[in-house]
Amino acid sequence: MACGMSFSKPLLPLCAAVLLLAGCAKDQTSYPSLAIRDAERVGGTFQPVEPEPFVPAPQNPQALQNIDSLTASAREAHGRFTAATERVQRQVRSASGSARESEAWILAQVAVADLESIRSEAMISLADLDRIHTDAQTEERETAEAAAAQAEVQQLVSAEDEVITSLLRALGY
Repeated sequence: MACGMSFSKPLLPLCAAVLLLAGCAKDQTSYPSLAIRDAERVGGTFQPVEPEPFVPAPQNPQALQNIDSLTASAREAHGRFTAATERVQRQVRSASGSARESEAWILAQVAVADLESIRSEAMISLADLDRIHTDAQTEERETAEAAAAQAEVQQLVSAEDEVITSLLRALGY
């Protein structure tokens, strides 16, 4: 070898790496500064983005049809309830003060049970309206129609509850 130096094969890659790295060492003043530049500075204020107003999807046409049908069914049941109330009130008045095993008391009890059966029809409509309303909320649909129908049927059922409660009190419950 020249100059009396001999390189072993494992040192050759090391020497090559030292020579390559030496080429990267330049004048230290030519590197850019790592200080924050004016363009990198945070300035100004942020304004929150105005959220878009939530607009629910229109109610499903089938659900609207069901709402109308259920409301009509509850009204019809309430009409039958109202028509039967007078007869049941007479029977309860005639049984008032009777022994529980008397025929008048038993007939009055059966008449009140008939009223409760009619009320249950309105309550079934109310339960179905509750389901439609809940489904509409879950699906992010319009709920105004379902809520209005619920309120109307709930008033009918509450009025029927009051009548039945007063009749049962008169029978001694």
